[in-house]
Amino acid sequence: MSRRLQAFILSTATIGLVAFATSVILGSRASTGASPPPNIPTQSQRLKKLRNLALQAEAAAVNRRLGNRFKSTNAPSVFVGIVTLGSDRQPVTMIRRQTDYGETVELLLAGRRFTWSESEGIKGTKESPTEPERLLVERLVFDSPDQFVLAQLRGASYQTIARNLRPTDAGDDYTGPLWTMVRIDDPQTGASASPKSPWRIYYINSGSGVIDRVECEVEGQKVEASILQWTEQNGEKVPSQIRWTSNGQTLMEYQLTSFQ
Repeated sequence: MSRRLQAFILSTATIGLVAFATSVILGSRASTGASPPPNIPTQSQRLKKLRNLALQAEAAAVNRRLGNRFKSTNAPSVFVGIVTLGSDRQPVTMIRRQTDYGETVELLLAGRRFTWSESEGIKGTKESPTEPERLLVERLVFDSPDQFVLAQLRGASYQTIARNLRPTDAGDDYTGPLWTMVRIDDPQTGASASPKSPWRIYYINSGSGVIDRVECEVEGQKVEASILQWTEQNGEKVPSQIRWTSNGQTLMEYQLTSFQ
């Protein structure tokens, strides 16, 4: 064997031994499960610290119009009202609690208790909600100005579709309201937790700065929630009358009786 060949074999073996030793050292470090240095915050810690309701310009503008209830996560908002489905009228209490990542909602309706959260979706406390109950809860939870403001915290996407929008049949002498259309696409967290309609379009009145109506689509059927009236209590603006329609037919109505 030549000296040149011996030198080549020796250098190759040396490189292999160094690589093997390095892999052993790295493997032993990984197996100890060492945590990152304590001065580096985790992602959840950063998100919690940066609870920012001005991430989306349109949501921030609506927020300013509604009052001060989004400044703190300590106090829940309690809505008491009447839900009408056909000839059936039922009292409903809705409790909305803000979190660092959006909100959770609790509904008390006709002796039944329902909850909604981003991670679990709509649930019944004793048994699974029926399809009509699920649709009712989703409408009250999502077709609201509170959801429009807070959805940005859980990573929903906002897209401004149009500004100064007029009705399609408006003439040159139209002097009625104009709207800003904003579409929100909800993060898909799983079949059971995701809403029936993954997107909603909110029509923001350019004059008043509050939401006039909300559109969505459920199983190919367009549903429109018209906020017919607003009220102000203790400095907070909330919808006091909402009507849901599809193809000209009324599906459901909500009338607020008290808010705190």
